[in-house]
Amino acid sequence: MNKDLDKSKDKIASMFDDIAPAYDKLNHLFTLNIDMIWRKDIIKNISNKNYKVDKILDLASGTGDLTKELLNLNPDKIIAADISSKMLEILNLKIQDDRLINIQAEAQSLPFENNYFDIVTIGFGVRNFDNLEKSLSEIKRVMQPDGKLIILEMFKGDGLKTKLFNVYFGKLMPLIGNKISKSKAYSYLYKSVDSFYSLEKFIEICNKCGFKVEMSVNNLLGIVNTLYLRKVVS
Repeated sequence: MNKDLDKSKDKIASMFDDIAPAYDKLNHLFTLNIDMIWRKDIIKNISNKNYKVDKILDLASGTGDLTKELLNLNPDKIIAADISSKMLEILNLKIQDDRLINIQAEAQSLPFENNYFDIVTIGFGVRNFDNLEKSLSEIKRVMQPDGKLIILEMFKGDGLKTKLFNVYFGKLMPLIGNKISKSKAYSYLYKSVDSFYSLEKFIEICNKCGFKVEMSVNNLLGIVNTLYLRKVVS
């Protein structure tokens, strides 16, 4: 993984603050709204598996697309946490619900008590964590003993399909995204995937940090995957 990519708290927060106004529009444009299906599938799988859903943390919530879907599970409480205040401002405009609390926080220092959440979700945010292992350990701390961690993310792949995808994601998307958002953020977003772990390596790290994979879903070309993990109590 590229250690030169700046994922410091101030850098990531500032970048997502800059692109917040255009974030939803560009995400749905670049995925042709397929990203919405991936999020809905998470809700279906949670329901089918009868996961406990009383208290949910949507970490790296962004503007709340996954948060909004999670509310359909009828939790007692859901907390949306993100490092970007501007993203949370948009989330607050999109979603009004008495069960929802918005908090500005980073993954490696969560302001929650031990063994609190039934489910923690992370949609397209884990690859931006500055210290992945510390963040995963902190997430484990705030989860109940039988808690579930659900990660929707883009992982580094290989093969012809990945190379073709990289032409789109590495060339066309940054060109359009940077122009519309008036920032360099979409160049970073490609680099954040290209320098990230493969799915297999990421699972190894999750195992090391106290999680076991219960299910893995290949959403797109082996690059976009959803992982369903269980907290391992030693």
